[in-house]
Amino acid sequence: MKLLKPTVYFLLIAVLSLTLASCDRDADLYVRKEYRKDDVPLTGALNFPPSTSPALGKMNIHYNTTTKLLTYTISWSGLTGAVTGASIHGMAPTGFAANPVQNFITSSNLSSITRCATVTTTSCGSVSGRLFADGVVVTEQNILNGVYYVSIRTAANPMGEIRAQIKF
Repeated sequence: MKLLKPTVYFLLIAVLSLTLASCDRDADLYVRKEYRKDDVPLTGALNFPPSTSPALGKMNIHYNTTTKLLTYTISWSGLTGAVTGASIHGMAPTGFAANPVQNFITSSNLSSITRCATVTTTSCGSVSGRLFADGVVVTEQNILNGVYYVSIRTAANPMGEIRAQIKF
């Protein structure tokens, strides 16, 4: 009996110590809150229907789960003509088309394009912007699942000349 009481106390303290030590109070510090991908290629082959355009582009994207903001910088060169529109479309995986959820270049706001110094049209340029994941039209889960894409249109390719999927 004399050994039973100290043994029980020792086991109780050992179990409590192991229980408290296994708790990870900083678990939410390890949750990924930021996603970034640079130099995502824009090509005509990714478009639907595919375009034979030799134009190329690249996209840098960043998504913050705290602010729910997707920020992007897109640059392109070699388009068949001036940009007539550009937008983010969703929800569609690679090889499928979808309706636009944000038009960030239209015929009325071409001034948002930074043109390349070597050309007078917007066949070469860049643009930056943001998209808010409102949870209704644009959801965080769909952004992270890669079902939104960027498409740049010209007069020769009104369905899209180059395209890139927004994937992390």
